[in-house]
Amino acid sequence: MIIRSRAPLRLGLAGGGTDLSPFCDLHGGFVLNATIDLYAYAHIEITTDDRVYFDARDIGKQFEGPAQSQLTPDGPLALHKAVYNRIVRQYCDGRPLSLRMATHCDAPPGSGLGSSSTLVVAMIKSFVEWLRLPLGEYDVATMEYEIERR
Repeated sequence: MIIRSRAPLRLGLAGGGTDLSPFCDLHGGFVLNATIDLYAYAHIEITTDDRVYFDARDIGKQFEGPAQSQLTPDGPLALHKAVYNRIVRQYCDGRPLSLRMATHCDAPPGSGLGSSSTLVVAMIKSFVEWLRLPLGEYDVATMEYEIERR
């Protein structure tokens, strides 16, 4: 079985950065964004070989290792590993998942279109669909923030 998800990239129209500490703590913040017709994609193929494969096709980076309850979240695919770790820890009682995940984004990293955040959302949504997790839009957004910022 293959699970596919995508999330729209966003264009910051005004107020970018005013919603981040310490500025917003002192002055408040207002941001205006709009989604555009560019996307981040995540595809999960369920495997049975007790391995984890990540393939970030847009940046040409891969990771392969044994399916474990905790992957070291470092290197160029740290976000992929962090999403996997959070899902395994919080929803699988630490039982590793055997999978092959491919990701890509229509915009390059550093483009200012929220590509890393959007990619994390797409990855989380693919796990939500596969594992039938009880996560709504707010829950996915909160998890994305916690994974990427903390």
